[in-house]
Amino acid sequence: MNKKSMLYIMGIDWEWIYQRPQIIADKLAGDFSVTVLFPRSITKCFRKRPRTEGKDYRILWTIPYQEKNKILYRLSRVINSGIWKDISQFDYVYVGYPLYGRYLPEDYPGKIIYDCMDNHEALYPDQKRVVRVLEQEKALVKRSDLLVVSAELLKQKMDAIAGNSESVLIRNGVQVKDICAVSCAGKKKRYSLCYIGTISEWFDFSLLEKSLSECPDLDYHLIGPAVKKREHDRITYHGPVSHEELGEAIRDYDCLIMPFRVNEIVSSVDPVKLYEYIAFGKCIISVFYPEIERFSDYVYFYRSEEEYIRLLQTLMAEGFPPKYDSTMQKEFLAKNTWDMRYQLLKEKIDDIG
Repeated sequence: MNKKSMLYIMGIDWEWIYQRPQIIADKLAGDFSVTVLFPRSITKCFRKRPRTEGKDYRILWTIPYQEKNKILYRLSRVINSGIWKDISQFDYVYVGYPLYGRYLPEDYPGKIIYDCMDNHEALYPDQKRVVRVLEQEKALVKRSDLLVVSAELLKQKMDAIAGNSESVLIRNGVQVKDICAVSCAGKKKRYSLCYIGTISEWFDFSLLEKSLSECPDLDYHLIGPAVKKREHDRITYHGPVSHEELGEAIRDYDCLIMPFRVNEIVSSVDPVKLYEYIAFGKCIISVFYPEIERFSDYVYFYRSEEEYIRLLQTLMAEGFPPKYDSTMQKEFLAKNTWDMRYQLLKEKIDDIG
C-alpha cells in the first residue's frame, strides 16, 4: 500500500536544536511519504543538505531583511519559486510556521494541518510585522482542516480565531530511551548548574548574575545556541550539543535549571526541556507560570529573584536532592512519551481523511 504524501513545512532550520518540529517529522515519516521543507539563510548556503532515511528535504532560502524590504522579498520568491510548484501533488501540507501559509495556493486540493507551537505575534517587536503575522495566521487557521496546539494558552487563542473549540492540544513529550537514574548530587564544596536550550531574550541573565554574587560556590553551564550572551567568569557557554550526546554532556552537573523571564512568549510554551530534565533524573529548578504547574511534583519553582536565591541556598545545603523518585519518574515519562503524542496526532490526521 502506497503511503500518502505530506509536505512538512518547518519554521526553523532542520539543524537547529532537535525539538518538536524535527521529532514530529521523524514520527510522521513512518506513516507518510514526507518531504521536509525548512528555512535556511542564504548566508549559510555552504552547509550540507541533511540526509535522513525516509524523508526528502527542501530548503527555503531566506535573505536577511526580506520581510522588511519589498525588493528582497520578491528576490526571495524568485529564488524559491521552484520548491512550491508541485504543492498540489501532496495529499497533506503540515505547516509549523504561520507566515509560510502564504505559499499555499488558494486552489490547493489536499488537507492542511497547522501546528501552532508558539505565540508568534509575541516574537516580533516590530508592530508592522506583528500585524502581518496575525493576518497570515488567521488566514491559515481559517483554511486548516486540522488545528494542533502545544499549550493551553495557544489553544484558547486558536479557538478564538477559529470560532470553535476544535483545536487539538498535543503537548510536547520525551523519548523514553533517554531515561537516566534519579540521583542526588550530594553535598559538595562547589556546585555546577546547567541549562539546556536556546539562549535568547527570554533568558534571565540578571537572575544568574544576582545568584552568583550571593552564592560564591556556584557555577553555571549553558548548553545550546546563544542568540544573546552576557559574559561572566562563572558562566560557561558550551554551544549546541547533539540530542544523542546530551545525557553524557550533563552527567556531572548537579541541577538543571530553566531561568526564564515570564513574558507573552514564555507563558505559551510547554517546554520540552522539563520533560527531558525529568528523564535525566536530576534536581530541577524553574521559574513558575501556569502552563507548567502540572510539573509541580517534579520541579522546584520560584517566582522572584529572592525566592530563587533562597531556594538555591536551601538546595545547596541539602546537596540538590531531586523532588521526585525513580517510581515517579518512570510513571511520568510513561504517560508523556512522544510515541503517545504522535499516536493522538496520527488519529486526528486519519479523521480528516
